[in-house]
Amino acid sequence: MTKYLYFATALLLITTSINAQTEDHALRFSAQKPTGTARSIGLGGAMGALGGDYSAIGINPAGIAVYRSSEFSFTPSLIFGQTESDYYGNLSNDDKFSVPINQISYVGTSRLMREVENGLVSTHFGIGYNRTNNYNRKSFIQADGVESSLLDAFVENSIDFTPQQLDNFYTGIAYDARLTELMPNSEYYDYLNAFEYVKGDGTIALGPQNGLNQMKLMTESGYSGLFDFSFGANFSNQFYLGASLGIATLENKIETQHYEQGGDEDPSFETYRLDNGFEILDDFYFDEYERTSGTGLNFKIGAIYKPINSIRIGASLHTPTYYSMKTEYDTKARANFFDADNYEITSDLGEISYNFRTPLKAVGSFAYIIGTKGLVSVDYEYTDYSSMKYNSKNNHINETAQFNATNTAINEIFRATHNLRFGAEYRVSPMLSLRGGYAMFQNPYKQDKNLLNADGDHYNVTGGIGFRNGNMTIDVAYLYNYETYIHSLYSVSDSFFGVLQQNGRFPENTSKNENYAPAYMTAKDHHLAVTLGWRF
Repeated sequence: MTKYLYFATALLLITTSINAQTEDHALRFSAQKPTGTARSIGLGGAMGALGGDYSAIGINPAGIAVYRSSEFSFTPSLIFGQTESDYYGNLSNDDKFSVPINQISYVGTSRLMREVENGLVSTHFGIGYNRTNNYNRKSFIQADGVESSLLDAFVENSIDFTPQQLDNFYTGIAYDARLTELMPNSEYYDYLNAFEYVKGDGTIALGPQNGLNQMKLMTESGYSGLFDFSFGANFSNQFYLGASLGIATLENKIETQHYEQGGDEDPSFETYRLDNGFEILDDFYFDEYERTSGTGLNFKIGAIYKPINSIRIGASLHTPTYYSMKTEYDTKARANFFDADNYEITSDLGEISYNFRTPLKAVGSFAYIIGTKGLVSVDYEYTDYSSMKYNSKNNHINETAQFNATNTAINEIFRATHNLRFGAEYRVSPMLSLRGGYAMFQNPYKQDKNLLNADGDHYNVTGGIGFRNGNMTIDVAYLYNYETYIHSLYSVSDSFFGVLQQNGRFPENTSKNENYAPAYMTAKDHHLAVTLGWRF
């Protein structure tokens, strides 16, 4: 099969793998999490009206014009990520440690005439890198006695296809590994999974009497970042303008391993399987690999107005990022049978290139400066995630049609969000400052569509401390990131679940959500950052 069949499967959500989460991929590649300098982190990312900090330029490029001198800064960090899962009441957890570079930058300031206080006071140029998202995460999900299987999804997507017509990444791999079989004496191309059998009364049952033991391990790594070239001008120390051209980079790798094992089998299951020339499955693994890389361009403009010394008002507009992306993917099935051959089937490496557009973003900011003792600031951010869009790079009608179907789904699933960030700073002495912040992110899923992740929460709590000694600054910050979301290991359509109920596989008085329950996930990230800065 071609790469187009793979994407038709993925984009229409008829499989339940990582590659079926195309709409969720769009959100992952568009969402940004506050990182950058330690001062920005300590203030909860509420820097849009403040400026004078390289991460503030990423929020509002007019912030570069607030600088009074040139600066070089560098921010290494540590991130410890924990993920907890609740799957059929079974609690599991895993964690991952990473050491990213949050930012590195140089800002140059040119004062035309040092005594000038009206008109054009200074111009500024900046170049640097800000990390905009961290994809490092490791999750483990486990439960025993589950009555459904990943193989159910493979069976549904195999129906009415001959074995030769099955795709080369999911249904075909499962069939070649003997995880699905053509149903004996069927007039059509109906399939059974390797844990099922047909009872004497014609109904279908699961062979393992106590259900299946399941585990899933998901390991994600990578980042998104932005190289910015920024320009700004200070007019009368009251009105500041700025613009920046950004070169975005993205690397995301996802590896998953799904495992299922049967328990004590019904004797009728063994008899049926052997009488029909089928082997008795003990357990299987299904592995998936996906790596996405991309580069893109965006542009930002912004302004900061200082009507009086204690008040600053900022506004900025971020164009969408226009990415050129490439995704590589493969799958592998390993099936272990009792007293029989074992099978390991690996797909070829697939590849597809495409374009992707993130949403436009608008930011409004306000800050109040409390003399020489501190400040409070707030940022409001508007992002319309329903405007995310994929585009084909090819003139192939099937690929274009599938991207259009995904874009329609994006528009139906996502909505505009209204996010808020708050920050406060108290200057203990000319050399020491204390900071705190909070950020709340509105759920981007529409609330009236009964979507799995419509109830997810996401917020940050931050704190920090800053030291200044002459031209050198050292800032330290801690960020606690909390997210809840839902992960569906696999599922089937409502119509196919109805067929399974009619065939006796599931009781008539149970729902699909009971038999194909998702895992409830909680992610907690602990982020420590240190910024070293030199002004000259």
